[in-house]
Amino acid sequence: MGRHGKIARLPRDLRDQLNRRLDDGEPGVHLVQWLNELPEVQAVLSRNFDGRKINEQNLTEWKAGGYRDWQARQQMFGQAREMAADAAELTRATNGKLTDHLAAILAARYAAVIAGWNGEPTDEFRAKLRPLRELCEDIFKLRRGDHSGARLFMEQEHLEQEREKTREELAKLFEEWANRPAIRDCLCADWLSPEEREHRIREIFGRKPKEPDAPNGSANQNPDDPDQTKSG
Repeated sequence: MGRHGKIARLPRDLRDQLNRRLDDGEPGVHLVQWLNELPEVQAVLSRNFDGRKINEQNLTEWKAGGYRDWQARQQMFGQAREMAADAAELTRATNGKLTDHLAAILAARYAAVIAGWNGEPTDEFRAKLRPLRELCEDIFKLRRGDHSGARLFMEQEHLEQEREKTREELAKLFEEWANRPAIRDCLCADWLSPEEREHRIREIFGRKPKEPDAPNGSANQNPDDPDQTKSG
């Protein structure tokens, strides 16, 4: 439910702070003073209430409305946390098969009732079976939900496996395609060998082309240089 009082117009974080301080039992006179001294509260009051300050009556009205709503939410959140913790504990205790354990317990109850039955369909016997039948229907619905969830999980796993298989098949097809001579020549048409790259770099920087390597044993030898000729 929407509220339009002075405190209800305050930012949520301030309302939460106020609610926690109320929950701790802090006196109202201190809370009113604290609120009225805050610049963000003064801005809200100036904008919406002609600058009129928050008083203890405003706080009393808030405690009867917004504060109670906050308490109810806190209680709900607390119960939800407890239920989540209980569910996690039950899941661990039953190895994720709680409904299977419930079905086994119910079957044992049926067995106990039938063990004491004399074979006559009496009203007393029917009365004992009636709550068991109702529980059986509830457990059946719960187990059906578990089975649907398990089936969905299996379908998701299968889909992920199919996706991985498809990725592997595509990678293999691309590798086969790229290894075809005509395709490889097309893909590598603009590639440069290390020697070509060196030649291009020297051209760009105006350097002389690199001299080709001389045969073994004659490196850096100039046949026209008499100092490098062998003596007889």
